[in-house]
Amino acid sequence: MISQALALWGIFQPLSIAGANIAISLILAVILKVRLLDGRRFSLKGLALEKPLWIYIFAGIVSSAVMSGFKNGLGPLGRNFQLLADFYIFSIAFEFSNGFSPFYFWTLGFSLAAFLGLMEFGFWRFFPMSAASFDEKISSSHFWSAFYATNRAHGTIHPVTFGELMVMAGLGVLAYRMTNRLKSEKKKPWTISVGILIIAALALSGTRGAWMGFAIGLLVLAGINFREALVESFAALGVIFSQFFLSPRFSRATGALSAKEGSLKIHLALWKAAWRMFLDHPLLGVGPGRFGAFFGNYHSLPFGGQPTWGNAHNLYLQTLAERGIIGFFALLFLLGTMVFRAFKIYRRDRSFLSLWFLSWIISLLFMNLTESAFGVAMIWMPTIALYAWMESEARGQGEKK
Repeated sequence: MISQALALWGIFQPLSIAGANIAISLILAVILKVRLLDGRRFSLKGLALEKPLWIYIFAGIVSSAVMSGFKNGLGPLGRNFQLLADFYIFSIAFEFSNGFSPFYFWTLGFSLAAFLGLMEFGFWRFFPMSAASFDEKISSSHFWSAFYATNRAHGTIHPVTFGELMVMAGLGVLAYRMTNRLKSEKKKPWTISVGILIIAALALSGTRGAWMGFAIGLLVLAGINFREALVESFAALGVIFSQFFLSPRFSRATGALSAKEGSLKIHLALWKAAWRMFLDHPLLGVGPGRFGAFFGNYHSLPFGGQPTWGNAHNLYLQTLAERGIIGFFALLFLLGTMVFRAFKIYRRDRSFLSLWFLSWIISLLFMNLTESAFGVAMIWMPTIALYAWMESEARGQGEKK
């Protein structure tokens, strides 16, 4: 039953955060059934990420309590506790999944999201009268808003998050193929078509930060085994660069270059405001979730078509502004532990999961320079799930050895 719930989660996760949360609830229900009715025990001791997670959450609690009396902080802290709960749930689930691999179901979910994104772009390209403006699209959070056609593939979510999610999927397929070759295992021809589908969707998401993150992930794979990663890396980058020819969004005729310059100007203003906010509140920040409330003190409003900005579009600067130097180092400890554990496990086991996670987490570190990617549920949920899966497999390999 845990395997079935993990399979459902894999299918729903790239498509719907609500569907993914329902699947996690099913996983938790099965875990409780196994523990309470069947009497099976499980141990949560020795989880490498447990201490960094608790330190990160505790730093956020202190910042929120001292700086704002939890005003506007319950939402961010609630998401942090959900991150912690998901970590425990997935850690237990993979321990009791009897070696079940949700990779194929997860790949199906990624493929469905990518296919939907390509359909959206295709409708916009060939039937422009059916398209909605981008502002109209992103103003709707309803699942069915996915059927709007825009000049950016977006699946059922914002195109920025969609692009980042396609980075994770693309690196997973490449790592899977690379590991199979290194271990001389049977080739999986279906991975070629799936990889093309996912990387094409990434290209047409029009998300520059995601493209950068994907290139960094490819460098990680190439650094581990240049020969095995060379051909596919160049092919994948070629698909990414094809975006400049396929989408008028990046042509001079449509004024997209001036829009790009406007985007850079907005980002620089947000980063400057976040840095100044940190300098004024260096120890604990202004409190989680309060960047938007203080932004007007550091920049005139409205700005960039928004009444205020609650996102600094840089995870590290936003953490400095909202949680201060203490929260910043807690975040670095958390992310650094993930990188260190993935590298250590790959050196020992040469496993597919550690290769995938290592390339993904390093690419995520760079994507967080232009977005607060790790603060988005559609990103941190699969990240923590993949980490828990990697750790569970590593423990099993360690016991065998």
